[in-house]
Amino acid sequence: MTDKLLVVIVSDDPTKAVVGVQMAGRMIERHNLADVRVLFFGPSEMLLANPPAVLVGPLAAVRAGGAPMACRAVAERMEILQPLETTGIELVAAGQEIEQRILDGYQVMTF
Repeated sequence: MTDKLLVVIVSDDPTKAVVGVQMAGRMIERHNLADVRVLFFGPSEMLLANPPAVLVGPLAAVRAGGAPMACRAVAERMEILQPLETTGIELVAAGQEIEQRILDGYQVMTF
């Protein structure tokens, strides 16, 4: 069993996305896993450009474990690259990031 988790948020519905972000934040706060990372991918990236109030607290908890990640190509396509860069989101090639995390032994959960 692995002690590393990658939480992938794809939903742009704040009430759905917050479930994954809150879970990841709580796991980071408890320090029971070696690493917990959060990747926003696809439609969910719009939530990062202007985070709804329901995500502000959970995102702060996630940041304690490292910057949340988002797909650079999707951000460019959605024209939200600058807001994500300004808020300290780590921009990555999401497909490669997911693949590498799996190779590194991470479990993947999707919300």
